[in-house]
Order: sequence, then structure tokens, then C-alpha cells
Amino acid sequence: MANQSIKVYPVGNGDTSLISLSGNQNMMIDCKIDNDAPTNKDKFDVKADLVANLPKDSEGRHHLDVFILTHPDNDHCAGFKDTFFCDDPANYDKDAKDRNAIIIDELWFSNTLFDRFTDPLSEAAKNFKKEAKRRKELFKNSPEKAKLPGNRIILIDFKDECKDDGFESIIVEPGTSTNMFNQVEKTDFSLFIHGPFKTPTADSQPRNETSVIMQLRFGSANDEMAALAFFAGDADYNRFQRLLDERDDESIQWDLFLAPHHCSWTYFNMTPYEDFPEPQDSAIEFLQRQRGAGMIVASSKEIIDDEDNPPHYPAKQEYIGQIDEDDFYSTGDDPLTPLIFEAGNNGFSKKDYVAKANLVSAISGVTEKAKTYG
Repeated sequence: MANQSIKVYPVGNGDTSLISLSGNQNMMIDCKIDNDAPTNKDKFDVKADLVANLPKDSEGRHHLDVFILTHPDNDHCAGFKDTFFCDDPANYDKDAKDRNAIIIDELWFSNTLFDRFTDPLSEAAKNFKKEAKRRKELFKNSPEKAKLPGNRIILIDFKDECKDDGFESIIVEPGTSTNMFNQVEKTDFSLFIHGPFKTPTADSQPRNETSVIMQLRFGSANDEMAALAFFAGDADYNRFQRLLDERDDESIQWDLFLAPHHCSWTYFNMTPYEDFPEPQDSAIEFLQRQRGAGMIVASSKEIIDDEDNPPHYPAKQEYIGQIDEDDFYSTGDDPLTPLIFEAGNNGFSKKDYVAKANLVSAISGVTEKAKTYG
């Protein structure tokens, strides 16, 4: 099995995960990247780590194969414009080179960003939406140019409801899986996209209703689902009830679960916690879909016994009631060290982070040649 891994960066209450795939491909799910990290000894420098590990093209520009935004809350897209190059790569200039702006070859997002998400957007979310709109307009007006790395898009939407004529070829529908990433067909990795759902979910907050929910499937030679990870943005307990009701068992199994909304109580029930202190059956039932010894990761600040939510101490207690306590990880436990989980033939194994310049992966012993772009 090729070395494939999930790196969860320590960014406080926020999500920033780098998925390293075979063939030297890399995928990022969400970002919360602080500009002051290079000069703040209390913060991990996510961008520096990306620059040290992502491959470069013949012009020395760093590339990320795929970026997926689960939803446009600020703690899922902060630092987007300062980290990535938000324009046609043909316009990549000295300023972009000096700041090591990373080119996203293929941008994935839910079309609900344009037609269902009605809450006010942060500046970071506006920057993301501007780049998404640029790529959509390019695909409509100059489809050949839109096929080039740095201009590509994939819409997570329903074809019969998409308001963009002619976009069917770049749509991945919720309720289906895909193994095509940055125009490469993978044999050892795929995504099953669960949400957003076609219709609104009762009692869900509108901003979290639009979250992309997905099962990441890492394959081996004999098993295309050797290691399964589950990401759901800020989806709440109602969305997981729908998964249990509407999806087949295979697509909602997991070996590693990224705790939604940074380990908040909303995965388990409504808030405030004092009024709804018992977890919903759906939350517990989904956790029991783990295969073997499941791992749960909280991308949050340190979880302590106080009234914060997120992260929420009673939520953590519910999680560790369903798994071995040693298999619960929080990025807040060591805010200067990413958590790395390597996919294997039977789930994931925790690996130590090793900071090394100019390597594709920070897992000890894994080196690959940088791919080329044409």
C-alpha cells in the first residue's frame, strides 16, 4: 500500500487537514491559517509546512492538487487569500513568488455557497467565493482554459438542480463516490460525498446545513476501503440522523472521525447543554459505526473542564465513552505539532510529525520525487 496519510494541523478552533495521496498528490480540506504564525512562537506555521512539502512546477511554483471547502465559516477558510494564489496562474507574478503563493490546481466547493448559504460572509469567505466565481465564469466563457491547473473546479451539487447550464461534467453529486482528483483517476483513493442534502434538514442551523459531508476511502491492493475517514465540517446531530436513515451502511462506516464543529455539543444535541444534556440516539449510533478500534480527532484548542463550547468537555466525555480513551486526539494538546495518521491495510496508525524541508511528506522515511506539470 502506497504511503497515504491525513495531517491535521493545530489551528485552535478551526479545521485545516492535508491529505497526502499516492503519486505525490495532495488534498486540503478547509483552512484556518494565521498570518502571524511565522513570528508567533505559540502558533504552528501551517503555510511554511505546506511550502516545505508540496511539489513545485518547473517555474518553482508550489501546487496543491485539490482544495475542498466544507462550508464558508471563517474558521474553515481563514487565510485563504494569503496562502493561495487567487487568480489565473498565467498572472503569477513576482509578488506571488515572493510570498510563496500556492496554486490550487482544482477547487472543490458546494454550490450552496451561491444559492443556499444566506448568512453574512467573513472577508475570508468573500475571498474564497470570489475565486470560486472566477473559476465558474472561466469554465462558462473559456472552457479550454478552465481545464488548466489553477483554473479547474468541481461543484458538489445535484445535476437536476444546478442553475449553471453546461456544468454537468464538473459536478459530483451527493450520494455518489468519485475517484477522479485533479484529472487523475485514482485506484487507491476515493471520496463518497454525503452532503449537503438535497432538501433542508429540520432544526439544523442554516450555516451548518450547507456543510460538505464525506467519507474518505483509502485503498490497498486487496481492499478499496482499507482505511476510512469521515469529515463533516460543522454538521450537527440532525444531519447524522439523515445519514443513518438515507445512506447504506458501508458509506457511513469509519476508522477515523474528525469531530464536527471542533468537538462541540451540537454533534450530540441542541444547545445550550444545560437544557439538552442527553445525547441523541443518532449521535451514539453513528459513533458505533466505527470499524475495530476507531480514532476520533478534535481540531480545537485544548479541551478543559469549563463552559466553553466549542470545544466542549462533556462532548469529549461522550466521545471517549465510545472508543478507547487513548484513541481520542486533540490538536489543542500540543498546539505546535500536527497530528498525522497513516492509512494502512486495517485502518489508521498514529505517526510522529517530523519537520523536514523539501520533503513531500513529514512522515519519517517517506520520500517521493516532485511531479511535473504540463
